Amino acid sequence: MSKPYRLNAGMIVFNASGLVLAGDRIQYPGHFQFPQGGIDDGEEPGEAAIRELYEELGLQLKAPEGEIPGWLTYEFPEDIPPHLKKYRGQKQKWFYFRWDGDPDSLDLEIHEREFNSVRWMELSELVRNIIPFKKDVYREIEKHARRFISEHLQS
Repeated sequence: MSKPYRLNAGMIVFNASGLVLAGDRIQYPGHFQFPQGGIDDGEEPGEAAIRELYEELGLQLKAPEGEIPGWLTYEFPEDIPPHLKKYRGQKQKWFYFRWDGDPDSLDLEIHEREFNSVRWMELSELVRNIIPFKKDVYREIEKHARRFISEHLQS
């Protein structure tokens, strides 16, 4: 019997310049990624996204601006943290949030620190430098996000 996927919410936070908020992961230093986190039993994916933004970044936003249709999945590598080894990978629902604040104002210590730092980044730079096991998912996100962010900022 194969292991299940862990349900997860991903958050694409963008600003008026079309940049995205990316964090430097503590367990993969030098590899920036979007904030993301597990969906609790009985929790709606959008609620999980709002909760995880607060837990990971101290960022309190009311509601997503939109979402990527469907779910995206990736497989875990062998060297993942022990608490994730019971899963084969993650099945993710991705949401867009607009925020024009300063990343230096965020509190990365609210819950359990996951990022060394966070900063605004070009979407293409983030996708080019994502950790290899997430590369396909991030390429798919980029296809959707480029269009969504551009349309959102023009309206």
